[in-house]
Amino acid sequence: MTASLLSLDPRLHLIAIIFYAVASAVALLGAFLDRTMLKRLAPWLAAAGLLVHISAIAVRWAAVGHGPFITKYENLSSYALATAILALASTRIRSMRGRGLDVVLYPVVLMLMAIGLYTGPEVRSLPPTFSGTWLVLHVCFYSIAFSAAAACLSSSALLLLSPRRIGRLPSDPAELDAIAYRFGGLAFAFWGVGMLTGSVWAYYSWGRFWGWDPVETWSLVTWLVFGLYLHARRFYRLKGKPAAMLLIVCVVLAFWSLFGTSILTDSIHAVYFQ
Repeated sequence: MTASLLSLDPRLHLIAIIFYAVASAVALLGAFLDRTMLKRLAPWLAAAGLLVHISAIAVRWAAVGHGPFITKYENLSSYALATAILALASTRIRSMRGRGLDVVLYPVVLMLMAIGLYTGPEVRSLPPTFSGTWLVLHVCFYSIAFSAAAACLSSSALLLLSPRRIGRLPSDPAELDAIAYRFGGLAFAFWGVGMLTGSVWAYYSWGRFWGWDPVETWSLVTWLVFGLYLHARRFYRLKGKPAAMLLIVCVVLAFWSLFGTSILTDSIHAVYFQ
């Protein structure tokens, strides 16, 4: 039974990837060609991919006995899931509808899923410290923070392109700037809580709250730069393209602290993110 579930898991992930890929292509064509039918079709394709994606996670959960919190394959899948949910929400929430965020978010989901599947779905034996409620909370909060950072990337990239129109992509700088600001605040908040829950988990796992591990250090730097962005927006009226450029720096740091440090540095987190 377990073997059959484990063989089904990557197949479901592959089907989800196909749906996300088609949704990305349809969303891009709909935005560039200004085709209403394509714009309406893309969320339905992404929703189908999301349902298959959730089924894949459920199948793996039943097979291995834990959620998508452990290996690189599972973590990337959980980040992609949170981003896909946000991408679909951006097509339904009035303040974000029609802003083109899904044009960037769908490809981000596709990239995460493809990289995760490429790394391999093998089940690995990990240290007993990698367990517990605090770990689950830690990963969940970082997944939400990552999806908010991806939305920051989407709105900031579109803002930097405006007022130069690319096809029929929306180009209202004020609206995109406001969206980027909101998601920057969400990323800052959830990133901070993710660090806090991670510190508690580290205490129960290694007997200390903080150890200046590369992942911990770069996560703190990322959180502080997000805070700098919010401070500059609130007290120094930083807006428009300069704000978008600073926010993209925040997103780059977020990608580096979540993925780059675990892969390229000598971090204790690298033991888990394989």
